[in-house]
Amino acid sequence: MITVVGAGKIGGAIIDFLSDSYDLAVIDISSESLKKIEGAKKYKGSVIDNKDVIERSQIVISALPGSASFETIFKIINMGKSVVDISYMEEDPFVLDKISKEKGVLFIPDAGFAPGLSNVLSGHLYKKMDSIKKIEIYVGGLPQKKIPPLDYTITWSVEGLIDEYTRPARVIKNYKVIKVDPLETIEPFCISNLGSFETFISDGLRTMLKTIKIKEMFERTLRYPSHMEKIRLLRDLGFFSKEKINGCSPYDVTLYILEKLRLNVEDMSILLVRGFGKNTTDLFIYDKYDSEKNITSMARMTGYTAAIIATMALEMDEYGVYPPEFIGMDEKKFNYLRRSLKKMDIVINESSQI
Repeated sequence: MITVVGAGKIGGAIIDFLSDSYDLAVIDISSESLKKIEGAKKYKGSVIDNKDVIERSQIVISALPGSASFETIFKIINMGKSVVDISYMEEDPFVLDKISKEKGVLFIPDAGFAPGLSNVLSGHLYKKMDSIKKIEIYVGGLPQKKIPPLDYTITWSVEGLIDEYTRPARVIKNYKVIKVDPLETIEPFCISNLGSFETFISDGLRTMLKTIKIKEMFERTLRYPSHMEKIRLLRDLGFFSKEKINGCSPYDVTLYILEKLRLNVEDMSILLVRGFGKNTTDLFIYDKYDSEKNITSMARMTGYTAAIIATMALEMDEYGVYPPEFIGMDEKKFNYLRRSLKKMDIVINESSQI
């Protein structure tokens, strides 16, 4: 049995992918979220409340927001179960390497869209290309059309979204890891047949800061033009501050307001990973909302990737922390992931032309 912790849109997509082939369980503290799930046995509460479910599981997929992930993952590992996690948690996943090895389990962090697929493609280029010196990652989850007032709509965790705008971003420059303000440099970027975007530096390299030895590497997140100017204004005015004012923080209010931007609109996902060595090589994915199944592109890219990686993990002998870029560095694992995604109409192209 595979257990999914978190019954949101991403958890639902994971279950959609796995339900025809595996016995599934889903755990969530929300009865309303559980009601929307089909194809899995449902259990209300936390992982501790449902310890017996975890103990019966072959592997656990954590689909929780970043703020709730680390503690939950630690508890699952401590129960002796392997974990695949999709969250954008702030904590360093390698902190859990020792206990994972002691318990004889596997922990694959950042196993979603970006980080996740971005790591896999980066790892593949790093292993494949001759004399690689630089990797650039461009990624975005966007509505197919601009949605006012922010020219954006929420397709994933609001907490994770705000983290992207506020958390110092780490990049590799001259073989050294440096921290930068994510909104310090807003740059234009154009993709053929998709149009013009703005990009900002995001903290998406994460485990690759330790596993990939390269002269230069960064991730930039795509947004529609004018969005970043509005976000920078909100940040500079203090709307993302966690300082309490009369018992409530601007951050809490902003979370509540931005959650209202979770509109039922058709979205798209873009991922371009570009390697520079003796030659320049692109790996590119463009995906759109699945109107037949009513699954967002963000949920497809994140949930299906995590589900495939979980099925791979069931056959792996490794213990400890196993970052997703290692999948990209292993030709057999990479090809399996690529084939599995293609079956779901998510195609890894070797050109950014669409």
